[in-house]
Order: sequence, then structure tokens, then C-alpha cells
Amino acid sequence: MLKTASISAIIAAGVATADAAKWYEEMQIGPVWANTFKDNFDGKPRVAAIKGLLLELGDSKSHALFDTETLRLVSAYPGFVHWGGTPWTGEHAKLIALEDETPVIITASSAGWADDSGSFDDKRAIPGYGNISQGSFNGFFRNGTTVVLDYTVLGSRILETESAKDGSVTRSLEVDAPKSDLMADLADEKTPFTIAADGHSAKSGDGLSVVLKGDAKLAADATNANRLVLKIAKGSKTVGIQIAFARGAEPAVAAMPPFATLIKGGAPLWKDKIVTEGKVSTDDKAPYATDVATLPTNNPWKANLRFGGFDFIDDDTAALSAWNGDVWTVKGLKGDWKKLTWQRIAAGMFEPLGVKYVKGHLYVNGRDQITELIDLNGDGEIDQYKVFNRDVLVTENFHEFTFDLQTDKAGNFYFSKASPVRSGGRGFDKILPNNGTIMKLSPDGKKLEVVATGLRAPGGLGIGPNGQVSAGENEGTWEPACKISLVQASDLPVFFGCEPSRQEIGKDKPYTEPLCFLPMDTDNSSGSQVWVPEGVKFGVKAGEMIHLSYGTSSVFRVLPQMVGDKLQGGATKLPIKLQSSAMRARFAHDGSMYVLGFRGWQTNAATECAFQRVRYTGKPIPNPEKYENTKTGVRLQFAQPIDEEVAKDLSSYSVSRWNYVRCEQYGSGEFSVDHPDEAAEKAALTVPSKDKVAKRDQVKVTGAKLLPDGKTVELEVEGMKPCMQMRVNYKLEDKNGSEIKGDVWSTIYKLP
Repeated sequence: MLKTASISAIIAAGVATADAAKWYEEMQIGPVWANTFKDNFDGKPRVAAIKGLLLELGDSKSHALFDTETLRLVSAYPGFVHWGGTPWTGEHAKLIALEDETPVIITASSAGWADDSGSFDDKRAIPGYGNISQGSFNGFFRNGTTVVLDYTVLGSRILETESAKDGSVTRSLEVDAPKSDLMADLADEKTPFTIAADGHSAKSGDGLSVVLKGDAKLAADATNANRLVLKIAKGSKTVGIQIAFARGAEPAVAAMPPFATLIKGGAPLWKDKIVTEGKVSTDDKAPYATDVATLPTNNPWKANLRFGGFDFIDDDTAALSAWNGDVWTVKGLKGDWKKLTWQRIAAGMFEPLGVKYVKGHLYVNGRDQITELIDLNGDGEIDQYKVFNRDVLVTENFHEFTFDLQTDKAGNFYFSKASPVRSGGRGFDKILPNNGTIMKLSPDGKKLEVVATGLRAPGGLGIGPNGQVSAGENEGTWEPACKISLVQASDLPVFFGCEPSRQEIGKDKPYTEPLCFLPMDTDNSSGSQVWVPEGVKFGVKAGEMIHLSYGTSSVFRVLPQMVGDKLQGGATKLPIKLQSSAMRARFAHDGSMYVLGFRGWQTNAATECAFQRVRYTGKPIPNPEKYENTKTGVRLQFAQPIDEEVAKDLSSYSVSRWNYVRCEQYGSGEFSVDHPDEAAEKAALTVPSKDKVAKRDQVKVTGAKLLPDGKTVELEVEGMKPCMQMRVNYKLEDKNGSEIKGDVWSTIYKLP
């Protein structure tokens, strides 16, 4: 059991083991924490809030949980949590649970405010999931350690704070000119309530006492005498209301908070700015140099930082979001990197893995919502966590990550959402309409639509200069291997192949095959994609797509080929050395590419997290700039002249190919193309074949020549034919004798 009594003494990164320090008991989050929580109600465990906010109540030990979907104060209690959850303890299927089983107040799993018929019933389209129709959560303000909830019920805006002192809990509300009669669920007990004649106090047989101040009444619910409700009459004036609760004692009502002041911004919580010195590479012999921005890991709040999303605010500054809820800025990127100034600007967000800065507005994508972060008083810290959109449906599944945040030229936002993979990686839990999709959000945040379905674990996506939509995908159920998918905007909506997450919009869509597959030893967990901007010299031409691998900490040049109406192609690994995984990348003003990644699930990342600047030195890269399948073989076109003698030597090349089986099994074995084993492929539909079947065909290279341009090698390959995976390995030299070697991994659907 955690002994710390405050959220302001908790949280950071890394997977905990029996011998590892429990870092999550050390990190200071602040007064509010968004997550999914469980508790006990009537002696039975339940999911207390899928999109919950755990709030400190100011007495160093008490907390309250608010459900932002049902607008319900779930409970207020003395204590903190029992730890669990993948970003914290590393456990896959264990939710964070509220610590105290005898709360001061607790409510049933229903709406927090009644609808216009007076009903608290869960009338959502999918009971238990999504926002109630009678209200909407607008976000919250943070002023020092005070959190002001901001939501709307039946057209009336409500500001609310919670506080605790000496065993009493007070809910303070400011209701803006109630446009309808309003009713709120205050408490659900095992015994009926006795309510005073004036409606300003009540007691239950379980020892709960309640006192009300303000222009409202306490009453028992018409259909449930064990439920205490707050009734607010329709009116033309703003109403201030306070309800105090205590168990086994007379409640003491706290002072009414000054809401008008609290929502204007307050004193910063994280005053210290941390200065680090970047590690700038002096290696100019390789095609790419990688500089590393030293992270503020030694910070006063013990925040272990696993950054998973970033964007540039200006030429000198970037904003980064961490898996465990922090958002930081770093300044000094335009200079010599001797002084990088880091500031913690926000904390307590729900696994934010995407950041986008648009025209002065900073947006962060978490599991619960896209939030606009607003600094109201100019001190650098975020005072208002404003909902931009929270229509995405979420389950309690541990694997239901929300990835990335990108925009197109029209200002639409895009992000991807994983399917709820079961612990162990095989199969899925309950799938909701947003699982396994890419979503498009209008520039004003009001219209959310699914534009791609059939994804399992899309670690990232990309939006091309002409509106192209790309996605990385991870091997697993219905996914034989990692893959890179690319479609034009005019192709949308599309279905990407994972049948359980096909969704309604993809019901009649054919399977959109990937541009190429990538085997596990090359990319075992995909990240985002990024396009090289116009005017940038990066060794990869402007307009080309780059693919990131989280699993192998690699960066790939993507080499597409259109054959008729069929898009296919390959990818080749660029000679870029990274200190951590490759999850997100963006090009900076100076033409360098920044790469961000952390270590949280399967990856070969050398360090837990790194924010890196990759610079092109001007040296030739050992990768083809064009790859083509021909009717009899392949062509590899390089940027530099190739030594003809080495190019003609057949021993300079090796080629292999194989197929996969796409089915409901986890991943796929490797099956022969030249000698198909129909029985083995049929068996793979029902019995796992991954790591059990490995039949790569070694294909003979029968001829090789250097074309007249001196840069293109054409290979004759015996029995050239379509295949799901082909590897072309080359070991060449340029005219100066410098080694040029590497691999191209491709998928062939059609031969020209």
C-alpha cells in the first residue's frame, strides 16, 4: 500500500520490477491526475471512471474522483491509490485503484446530473462509454493547487471545486443562471436518507451527514430513497451552492472559493527552470550526425520523462509531452545547444502521445481528449486545460493508446487509436467504434470522423504534403508483420486489414494492402512517418516519405513504386544512429530532422528517452534513391556514381523472398514463394505459425549491370514473381572506393 498521501508526491517512467525503485511513488504530479480508475461500490469492484480526474483536496491526505464523461463526483475519501497500469508499474491488465474502501461519499455508476426528464439512467448509445447527452465537460482551470472543474449541464455552465478539512468534504459550485431545473446525484448509500424540512441538511442510516448552503434543496431521488440529490431551480441569476459531507460527525462547510479570480491563472507550481547542455556531434565523416538534447531528468519533482509527442512552437522552442502526463518546453534549439532551458508547463494528463502547435495554440492528444493548453497569465505554466475535442470513445483496456497529432494543409487534425489488445498481445477485449482507427478532426474541433479502420496498434501516422495519409502498424492479430500503409486523401475511408476493428465505415471496404511489409528483425514496432519538406537538403529528396521504427530505433527511406493502379514498394534503413527509439519526427527551420522516442514496451532503445537532432553532413548515403521491380528483376538507383566492376559482380548481391499468412493468429511464419506448402499455410489459419515456420527462398541473381547513367544497377533475378516480402542485399562501392551496402525490404503485388 502506498504510504504517500498526496498526488503531489508521485509518478515518472520505466517498467517497474521486483528489484527496481518504485519511481511512481516519488514523482510529483500536481493537484490533478487524469487516468482510468477502479474502486469498490457496495463491496464489489468496478471501473469507477474510464475518463477520470483524481483531485487533491488540500488536507494532505484526501482525494476525490470526478468522472468527466458522466459529470459525476464518483467519491471523496481519505487516502490515495493502489498502484497498477502499464505506464506506472508495467502491469498490463491491472488498473489503478482508489485506496480507501470507506469513502466519505460515493455515487453509483450512473449520470452525475439528471437529464431533462429527471432521470439519472445511463442512456448513452453504448452504456458505460462516452459522454452523457445532457452535459459536456469543458476542461478545468488550475490556480496553484486549486482545481476548478468547468462543465455544462442542460445549457448551464458550472464551475466546481472540492476541498477537505478535518474529515469534512465540501463541494462548491457556481451555476451560471440555470436554464432548466437541475438535479445532481450527491451520494448513494445503503440506507435511505432523512432530509430536514428546509431541505438544507440530511442524514443517512450509514452515518453520512450533509449540510447545504445556497439557493437549492436536498431531496431523495424519486425512484431511489438511498440516493441524495441536489435540486437547483431554473432562474436568471448565477447561483452559488456549497454541500458539505462528513461521516459520523457534523460537516463543516468550507469558505466559498473566489471563482472569478481562480479562473484567471495563479502562481506557478513548478517555478524552477532547468538548464542542460546539449551533446553536439563532431562526427562529419558519416552522412548523418546526431545531436542529443540532454533531458532535465534530474528535476526537483522527480519526473522521469518518457516523451512521446512534440512540435515546434517557434524556431528556438519545442513542446514535448510525456507518456506519464507531463508537458515541457525546451528553449535554445536555434543556438549552439550550450544552454537548453527546460520548463515543466503541465502535468497530470492522460498518456499524451501527440502534440501540435497551430497558430499560437498548443494542442496535446491524450487517451481521453485533445486538450488546448492555455497560459492565462504569461508565466509559462498552463492555467487552463481546455477541451478541444473529447468525442473519442475509450475502454479501460491497458493497450488502448492514442497516437500522434498531425494536421493537413486545410488545418484538419489527424490521430490514430489502437485496438484494445488483450494482455499477452493476442486477441482483443471489447472494441468500440473508435478502436483501431485513424480519425480526422475539423480545425474548430467540432467534427470528428473515422477515415481509416482495421488497425491493431498504429504507433504513429503521417500526413503528406498533398494530403496523403500514412500509418505504421505492428505485428499481431490479423497483422502478419509490421507494415507501412499509404493512401491518397481521395481514397478515404479505407480498411487496413485487422478484421475485429473493421468498424461500420469500413464494413464494405476491401482490404487496402500496405505499401510494404517489414520483417520483425527490421521493424518490430512501427512509429510515425514524415515527409521531407521542399528546399531541405537531407540526403533524401524533398517530397519523399521517411518511416520510423520504435522497435528497432531506426529511420527508413520509403521507396514507393506504382505499377498500373497498384502502389507497392520498399524501404531501406538510413545510416542514422539514435540513442532511443524513433516514435515521432519533424523537420526544423534549419533543415535538420528532430527525432523523439522512449522505452516503454518492446524496443531495442539504448536509453529510456531521447530528443535528437539529425543533421545531414553532405556525405553520400549508402541507400538507393529509387527502387523498381522489373519483369525480370530489380533496379537500384543511387545518388552517386557506382564502381562498374563491383556492380557487375554477382557476389555483390543476395536476394530472398517469402510470403506471410494474414489471419486471426498473432503474426505469421515465413512461407516459401517458390515451393508453396498449402497444408502449412492452411494450418496457419488456426494454429500459430510465427517462429514455427521459416521458409525464406534464396533467389539466384543471374545477371547484374550498371546502366549508362553510372548510378543505376539492374539485376536479373531468377523467377521474378509477386511476393509479400523480398530482401535485396547489396555490397557495392562508389567511384572513390567508399563502401555502399545495405538492404531494401519490399513487397511486390504486380510486375511491370
